[in-house]
Amino acid sequence: MTPRERDVLDLLARGDTNAEIAQELGMRESTVKAHVSRILAALQTTNRVQAALLVRDAQQ
Repeated sequence: MTPRERDVLDLLARGDTNAEIAQELGMRESTVKAHVSRILAALQTTNRVQAALLVRDAQQ
């Protein structure tokens, strides 16, 4: 996972929407969506909630 994808994942795990992530990181929402798709594939999850839970579990 790229450093930028990790940034997106951290914000996704915080519960931010794609629009909020885009604003926070200074990118387009379409770019965030692309990052989220790659993140879900890399983590072998089907949705952002599963990805957020994996991040939470990894931090404990």
